[in-house]
Amino acid sequence: MYETLIASLASIAAMATVAITLIQWKFDERAKERQRDVEMTKWANSVIDMMAELETACAPVGELEYSSQQVETISHHASALLDKGRLFFPNVPSRSNQPDDEGTRVEILDQVLRACYIARHVAAQRPFDGDLFRRHVWQARRKFVNLVQKEMGASLRMVVEQHKGESIDKNPEKWSAPKRKLNLPERIDSSLGGRSIHQTGREIAS
Repeated sequence: MYETLIASLASIAAMATVAITLIQWKFDERAKERQRDVEMTKWANSVIDMMAELETACAPVGELEYSSQQVETISHHASALLDKGRLFFPNVPSRSNQPDDEGTRVEILDQVLRACYIARHVAAQRPFDGDLFRRHVWQARRKFVNLVQKEMGASLRMVVEQHKGESIDKNPEKWSAPKRKLNLPERIDSSLGGRSIHQTGREIAS
């Protein structure tokens, strides 16, 4: 009877060890997934920043102009981000038996490559339609963000109908007046005879 008890305890201890090992493995896997999400988020943020700057470089709204060297800097940044993205998204294996066939690039990296090609074209100072290129980059950025959201779906905050925003007019002058008071020091412009810019604005409004 004593030997049976010892055998039972040993069996229970073995099962407990297996259970603890499985639990630890699950925790380790979750930690790896969280770390991957953190690294991917940093990479995605850099891609978004790069694309936003490239949009402006293609067709600045105001008098700002980008030099060829500045756009070249954006180009090599885009190229580096493309290869960094391959650390998260390797190529889809090809069915070809060719030794030099590296497979097919995934869709999310296609968007980064689009930005890279446009930056190279603009940096080379070739004739181009700035507004068209800017729309291409904007479209690639929206597609990129959507694809990143799908990749990180389990990590994103759950949203429901009550979180839905509102339609916002593109012209800020048509927005309703702010209800929250903002206290800022008044700026003085010598061209206004010593009057503050805020004062002038109020006079114009009145």
